[in-house]
Order: sequence, then C-alpha cells, then structure tokens
Amino acid sequence: MVVWKRILAIGVCLAVATGSLTGCGAGGEEDDGTVTVALLADGAGFGTQSFNDVALEGLQRAEQELGIKLITLEVKEVSDLQNSLRSLAQLSDMIITPSSTVKDAVIEVSQEFPDVYFGLLDMEIEGYENIASSSYREQEAGFLLGALGAKLTQTGQIAYVGGVSGVIQDRCQWGYTAGAYYIDPDVKVTSTYVGSFSDVGKGLEIASALYSSGCDYIAPFAGAANLGVFRASSQAGEEKWAFGAANGQFNQMPDKIVASQVKRVDNVAYSLVESLLDGTLKGNEPQNYGVKEGGVDLMYSTEPVMQDFVPQEIKDEIDELRDQVIAGEIDIPVNQEEFETWVAAR
Repeated sequence: MVVWKRILAIGVCLAVATGSLTGCGAGGEEDDGTVTVALLADGAGFGTQSFNDVALEGLQRAEQELGIKLITLEVKEVSDLQNSLRSLAQLSDMIITPSSTVKDAVIEVSQEFPDVYFGLLDMEIEGYENIASSSYREQEAGFLLGALGAKLTQTGQIAYVGGVSGVIQDRCQWGYTAGAYYIDPDVKVTSTYVGSFSDVGKGLEIASALYSSGCDYIAPFAGAANLGVFRASSQAGEEKWAFGAANGQFNQMPDKIVASQVKRVDNVAYSLVESLLDGTLKGNEPQNYGVKEGGVDLMYSTEPVMQDFVPQEIKDEIDELRDQVIAGEIDIPVNQEEFETWVAAR
C-alpha cells in the first residue's frame, strides 16, 4: 500500500523545524519513485546509545541497501507528538518509531492518513490496518544476562537499574532476576529505577551506591541513563563491572562492559522497510520477537580488551541455557507475581 505523493516538502520541514528534522529538503518535492521512510525519536533523541540509535542504524542500512529516502525527527515534548507525526505523514510513506510513549498519538494520526504505514518497534497495537507493531520477549535476554551475572559475581551481589517502571521493564527485571536465581538462589539481586530514561546523573548516583554496597555487576536498562551506570563502573575501580543494553554499548566503556542484553530493533526496522517495498507489509498483526527470532539476545563484548574476560567454560554453559530458552524448555517469569510462583515451584 505505497502511495506516491507530490509533497510540498520545504513547507513541512519549516513546520517541524523546532523538532530537529533531518534528511528533508527539495528532493522530496518531486515524485521520483523513491519510498520515503521517517524515523521519529522522542525522549533521549539520537546520539545517546539508546534504541533510537539502534533503529537509526537499521534504517540507515535500509537506505544504503534498499534505496529508500530516510528522514529523521527528534521530538522532546510529548505534547508535540501528534503535530510532528502529522508533518511526517505528509512527507513519508512510512513512519517508524521505537518509542513506547506514542501509542495514543499514532492511533489518532494514523486514521487521518490511511495511506501511510506506521511501524511501532516496541509496542503492540491491534485493530488498525496501517499500523504494524512489534513486541519482544525481553525476559529471555534478561534471563541469560542474569545467569551470566550469577556465574561471574565474586561478591554474590548483582543489580538491575531500570528507567521508568512498566511492563517492558518488568520483563527485563524479572527475567534477569530469574536467570540469577536459576544459577544460584543465594545470589542477591537488587533492582532499582532511575525514574527517567535520560537522567545520566541519577544513573551515576544510583550505580555508585550499588557498587559501594557490594554489587560487582550492574545491568542497566534505562536508555541514556545507562551512561551514568557505565561511568560509575569506571569510578568504582577494580572488580566493578557493568552490562549493557540496546546495541551492546561496548564502546561507551570498553574496559568495563562485559556483555549486553540486546534488543535488535535495527533488524525489525529493516524488515519493516523490506515488507513495505515488496508489498507484504500487513498492519493489525503484531509480531513478537524473542531469542529464537533474533529479536533479543545476549551479546559478549566485542572490545579487544574484554575478549577473554568471560571464561569459555561459562560461555558454553550460557550457550546451553540459550538453547533451552529457544526450545521453550524454560518458563521465564515476566513480573514479580510470576517470579514468586516460579520460585515456589522449584
């Protein structure tokens, strides 16, 4: 359902200029047969090693390999979302966003532009033919990371630092907690929340306190606030380590980030564009991705300084767990209630 549009691109660019629109220019005025895809980022924006950047990587690859035109827009205020989406809809054949705060705005605007597809990389929405949505089994990657933390800890204390409490954060937190418990019930897992996905200073403060209390591995899943955790790991000195998220984030602290729970929204964004181009894209059918589908996974550091940090014996044990997760042999809890039931049944 690609509709080729003749667009007054310059006027629309001016309308959303305060939102940091890039990739927009006179080239959008003529219908030259090129599909235009827009990426909308809210919250932390781009350049923070968040899922916005991961999605951008996937769409830049689509731009290079599939020949689309890519435009991007950062929106800082929730109140600006609807008008920003309307502006992008006049420029684009598809709007993609990794944001989990745009649901109401997307539903509203999608009905005003039925010929534009909306791709939600981190949220399920049913009932709308031009909305293609995705969700992930974050608990699977969290489980593997928690298991790794339990294998590596020397203090018997590890931690999880989330952004803002919610369903997705629950899946990460309790998957991580369950993974550690699965390996060693005596390992203490402390979980806390920044209350923001962008407060780097708060992330630093929380992580510093956790390291001081005895935790030697901290897994953040807090957007740009992860950067504060990484800085804390460096300031805490020897034998204090961090895990990453998003696309790995290893370059943010090469000698401290051991492994990461990654969510491959880049691959999902790329596949949405492929489906749009070949005419197979369908809305109203949310897709769910786990380790098996390549949507989430555990990734070890790619930095040379950390190549031999995790012993091969431990990697082999985690690989066995990964195979069990893929086979559906381990039922991983996604919230506190399920975790407590899961523990009671063991």
